[in-house]
Amino acid sequence: MTEEKQIEFRGGPILSVLPLTIFVFCSIGLVIVGAPAVEGMILAAMLGISIGMLFARDFAGYSERIFSLMANRTATVAVVCWLWAGAFSGILASSGLVEAIVWVGWKLSLNGAWFTLTVFISSALFATSVGTGLGTIVGFTAVMYPAGIVLGANPAALLGAIFSGAAFGDNLAPISDTTIVSAATQETDVGGVVRSRLKYVLIASAISAVLFVIFGGGSSAISKAEAQTLLSETADPTGLPMLIPAVIVFIVAVSGGHFLAALTAGIFAAIVIGTLTGVFPIEQIFHVTPEGSVGGSAVNGAIALIPTSILTLLLVTAIGIMQAGGFLDKFIDWLQKTIARSVRGTEFAILGLITFTNICVSVNTVAMITAGPLANILRKKFNIHPYRSANLLDTVSCSFPYLLPYAATIVAAIAIQQQVAERYSFVTVLSWEQFVPYCFYGLVLFPLMIGAVATGFGRKQG
Repeated sequence: MTEEKQIEFRGGPILSVLPLTIFVFCSIGLVIVGAPAVEGMILAAMLGISIGMLFARDFAGYSERIFSLMANRTATVAVVCWLWAGAFSGILASSGLVEAIVWVGWKLSLNGAWFTLTVFISSALFATSVGTGLGTIVGFTAVMYPAGIVLGANPAALLGAIFSGAAFGDNLAPISDTTIVSAATQETDVGGVVRSRLKYVLIASAISAVLFVIFGGGSSAISKAEAQTLLSETADPTGLPMLIPAVIVFIVAVSGGHFLAALTAGIFAAIVIGTLTGVFPIEQIFHVTPEGSVGGSAVNGAIALIPTSILTLLLVTAIGIMQAGGFLDKFIDWLQKTIARSVRGTEFAILGLITFTNICVSVNTVAMITAGPLANILRKKFNIHPYRSANLLDTVSCSFPYLLPYAATIVAAIAIQQQVAERYSFVTVLSWEQFVPYCFYGLVLFPLMIGAVATGFGRKQG
């Protein structure tokens, strides 16, 4: 950030925290009323920045600084990456990949606890491919949840497996919004972050897999004939070739290729493979309507992330106001005199910041956008590797949002269960407290990172 004149507030530097504070409290209000939507948070951020202006001694200078703060490179990198990632994930999500995975499980004759384990692995694979935890939960709950009940899986563990797989993919996928933000806010590369994160992800997923084998079994709710009918309606191998573009993106990104190059290769591969194998017609990706508008999975995927992109610019601006107003320097100094007096203490401070913001906001990407710049300042003071701080941000942000009762993922899962129950009489709608104890990946990941900070595990290379 270039050196510019400090913003002076009536009441001193403490007033520069108003924009972010108002945003946080408004976001908590949205959570309480059951509407933690990004669109509402955009208005909350706008309100906070506008009220902050009332306390600035120079209205014109404050207004001009807003424009310069929105030009922050961290936010720009995240926005550009999201557009490409949104287009790619949109193509894969609409390609029938979920139904193809159901087909694989069906043909392997898996049932009971083994089907629950398969759901965990397959939802993790899907989430890693498309980079969306919420999309994975919606798709898999609609299809794999009733199929798993048919095959004798424990319904609560089955939902836990879906949530765990979604958190896994959100945590690891190179095209996940959390991965992109964790890397961008720490000023580092996506591929390196993903490589360094593998050790945490593999430990948490291995423990989760064992627990799903132990607790994943139940008894079939319907006859074998009904089960076969249900599976035949939902299973379809057509989308299996779309795993290839996902693998291409992962390999290119992790091997050190530029992230945009990896996504571009994945998009082209998806278009070529999808159309040549008959997975979808080219019109499904992009088309022009008779009314003169455009649509398609690539368009919808990219456009869907625009609200998050706008919110990112606003939050980066709110944090920049705190820095320009002098509060951020005082806050960092206080942390260094109290908690962040060593490498371990600094890492615990970062864990505390990202945990608090996740609990308040409940949307993990927004939480990381809020806490990420602060974590970046802290980690530089002790020369902590950016991979390490990025991993602390992302792992915590892929645990709480899959466990909190007011999180969008939980609300969506209950709503989808209700829709499925209307279609199939044997489906039970489970409440939050019934299935969250089985969301093993999120439950394991948070204490794992506390242990990693306490012991120094993974600190050297991030």
